[in-house]
Amino acid sequence: MTPRRQRPGMGGPGGSAEVVSIAAHASYRPGYKQLASAKVLAGREALGMSHEEFADHLAVVLGWRVTPEAVEHWEQGSTPPGDVVLACDAAAGGGSLEFPVADGQHGDQVRPYSGRGLIARDQWNGIISGTTRHLWLYGMAEQGYANDDAVPGILTEAAGAGCDVRVLLLDPDSPAAAAVCADEGSPPGTLPARIRAALAEFTAMRAACPVIAIRLYDTYPTASIVRGDGEMLATPYLRYFFGANSPTFALTAESAPVMFARYERHFESMWSNAREQG
Repeated sequence: MTPRRQRPGMGGPGGSAEVVSIAAHASYRPGYKQLASAKVLAGREALGMSHEEFADHLAVVLGWRVTPEAVEHWEQGSTPPGDVVLACDAAAGGGSLEFPVADGQHGDQVRPYSGRGLIARDQWNGIISGTTRHLWLYGMAEQGYANDDAVPGILTEAAGAGCDVRVLLLDPDSPAAAAVCADEGSPPGTLPARIRAALAEFTAMRAACPVIAIRLYDTYPTASIVRGDGEMLATPYLRYFFGANSPTFALTAESAPVMFARYERHFESMWSNAREQG
């Protein structure tokens, strides 16, 4: 009988396991190129996007133009740039993105979403539940919060704990509200009607809990900020896109101190220039 050939690294009868060093084989080359291509495919499939949609997503996250053809080539074996690999890994749930700061120290780390519509309702509510210091709702209408049956209780509980509860919405009578409708291709009056409906809900919440503060701003909207103490969901609005399609970043004061402080200052500036809602 012919002896069975043992695989490298497997011990034979009466012998010890043999350890084979990869470094000893000069011709061995790890398949990093294939791994990088797999990252691109995994990121696109995790978001359920076409090549065109994923190219748009990467362009927003990376800040430079990405074509659908480039995405296809990367998936088929062409080596993607390092920032593309990191962005695709984050899209697939493999980790956060890190944004370096000017002083060369450890950068801000955030979790990116290609659109705020991808964030689940329980995550929106989770960020403001149990807050004790700051609860901010700032956007155009924040209709998701206005129409959620759980939100009045969340705001009342936060206010009862001494939390600073503030709601900042776009003035429905502002020319900017009409401009957003035109930019999005919506029928005239669509956004103002949504804001008025949301405003009525928030006003009713304030009637039950007077410490809730509501203000209206009168400039073209540039961002949405939802803050629960040291956590934040920040959405920089993309003009000519629906708000739900704008990218959103989940960040904390600890993991992204620079970005958190900048969005915090932006909110305070918008709040100081807004008018009280009677």
